Formats: sequence, C-alpha cells, structure tokens
Amino acid sequence: MDLNLFSLRVFLKVADCKSFTGAAEALFLSQPAVSLQIQKIEQLFQTPLFIRNSSGSIRLTAAGETLQKLAKKFVTLQQETLTEMWIHSPSLQRKLKIGACCIGGEHLMPVGLAAFQESHPDTSVSLSVTKCEQIFSGLLSGDFDIGVTGLAPKNRSLHKIKLFDAPLVIFQAGAIKPVSEKTTNLKRLLKARLILREKDSGCRVAFENFLVKNRIHLQEFSMISESDSNEAIKNLVKKGYGISILPKFMLQKEIDDGIFSEIRLQEGRPKMTFYVSYRNQNNPSEITQELITTFMKSLP
Repeated sequence: MDLNLFSLRVFLKVADCKSFTGAAEALFLSQPAVSLQIQKIEQLFQTPLFIRNSSGSIRLTAAGETLQKLAKKFVTLQQETLTEMWIHSPSLQRKLKIGACCIGGEHLMPVGLAAFQESHPDTSVSLSVTKCEQIFSGLLSGDFDIGVTGLAPKNRSLHKIKLFDAPLVIFQAGAIKPVSEKTTNLKRLLKARLILREKDSGCRVAFENFLVKNRIHLQEFSMISESDSNEAIKNLVKKGYGISILPKFMLQKEIDDGIFSEIRLQEGRPKMTFYVSYRNQNNPSEITQELITTFMKSLP
C-alpha cells in the first residue's frame, strides 16, 4: 500500500484540530472518511498515530509527531515540484478541472467557459456540477483546480475570491393574484407553502440568514418542500404548488414574460454571494488566472 498525499493532508488536519470531528468539518468530509485515511497510514507503518485521552480529546504519539514534521515537508515539496514542472510542461497547463455548484454550473459558467475556450482553444476544461461541500473536498484532494460556489469555503487551506452579490427574489406563479399590490412582510408569508433548495445550498443558507436577521426562523413556515433541482422548483411554482426563492438573474426572463411575479418584501431583498476558490498552497497557474479573469468579466 502506497502513502498518498490526500491521506497525509487529512492526517495533518486531524493533528491540527486535535479532533477527528473537527477535521471532518474543516475538510467537508464525513468522520468515517477521515478515520479511514488515518487507518490507512497506521496500517502502512504498523503503529498508532494518535492517543485518545480520557476527556475524549486526542494527541499525537511519538510516531505521529515525527510524521507531522515529515508530512508538512512532503506537502510543500509536492507543490514546489508541480510549480517548477509546470514551467517545462505546457500540457499540464492545458487541463483545467472545475467544480461548480448547481447555480454556478448551470447559469454562470457556460458564458464564461465559451469565452475562455474561444481564446484558448487548446485548453481542455472539465466542469463538474455538484454540491458545495463536495467542491471544497475536491479542491483539497486535488480533484478540482478551482471551484465556483454560492458558499464561502471555511477551510483555511482554501483561498477565496468574491465574485459578486446576487439579489434573491421570492417569487410566485404569475397567474396567481399577488400577495400584495406593493409590498408585504415576512410574517404574512408564514402560511405559504415554501419550496426551497436542499439544506446547506448557498441559496438556502442565504435565505435562512436573512430570516434570522429579521427574527424569523425557517421552522415557522407552515409547510416546507425541498428540491435539489432549480428547474423542478420553477416548475412547481409555475403550477401553483407554492412560492420559492432564487437569484434574480435566474428568473428575470420569466418575470418579464409574466410567468412569475416577485413578492416584494418590506424587509428588503436577501442576497447570496458567489465565490471562486482554489488551494492556498497552489499559486494559480497563468492559464487558471486567465480563466478566472475571463469568467469574472462574463458575470451578469
């Protein structure tokens, strides 16, 4: 069994957090996944790396302390090697792996990628549309070069650049009489059937934060439905099943066409922020920086 960098990175995070649970949260991994990586290293060297204290906390064994020093050098050397070899291996620079959240991948990336591919036809770009937590994990493991998300990464190993703030719109089917001719307030919406994105999605987190700011909790709504599909949410609202909330740039055409109507709130509009992220230890290659610049220029 070989020693791999991903296992070492997980080990270093556990050692830094002094907790398997803390490392799992920081790396956006499950606790069993973190434990598995530690077990792999312990099996490889046939020695324990951590000792559990009676209080439930953990500390490094002598072997763990030695590995911690070497692992830091190992990770640093890997990045130095990649950085130096990129100069001599142009083909490595022509492959970019991007992870994007549903909204970012479906509505923001296409225009930017089209513009980028037009100016860089020799660059191969792969785009994976997935959940934010999987994007952060992919960045840490090296599966993605950059990530576009509606949430900010919490891991200090990831560097983030704010892209823009997107106003969110609470909307209903255009055929339904508006809740108010002008504006309404959040308390009047509590009896409405609310259709939201799944838990921990950027749009939902932004809306929940907006509610808390206005001293309302999501649980106060009489009925809540969930979906991980933006199109499914739109179709449910279109058929009069309930109301929902999404970024305005995703709804503007349907609002203009009378398919949806905005429910204007006296409390104002909530907003969500989009970010592009990459690993801290990786100075973005020139081609990656060009992709980020092109993408930012294409934003709505």
